[in-house]
Amino acid sequence: MNAKQLIAAVAVFAAAGSAFADVTGTFTDFTNVPSTKTRAEVVAGLQQSQAKIANAEWVDSSTLVAKSGLTRDAVRAEAIQSAKNSKVNADYFGG
Repeated sequence: MNAKQLIAAVAVFAAAGSAFADVTGTFTDFTNVPSTKTRAEVVAGLQQSQAKIANAEWVDSSTLVAKSGLTRDAVRAEAIQSAKNSKVNADYFGG
């Protein structure tokens, strides 16, 4: 590749990169927006939400698991029997 082609390639990549860096949305400046709540109201709301989180009910997910009456060997034998009874589709498994 000669120098002209290299410079052209770098220019194209730079132009493409700057196109992706464009901001598509509009910027809204919120620095001069007056607050509608006092500091005390904000702190009170924060404390109230933290109290709700602290008093939240804890759900133990291990109690939601369905228990099986089968032994490990019975489940294994069932899986082996199911595999023997099923046909393999040669279109998917290199037949």
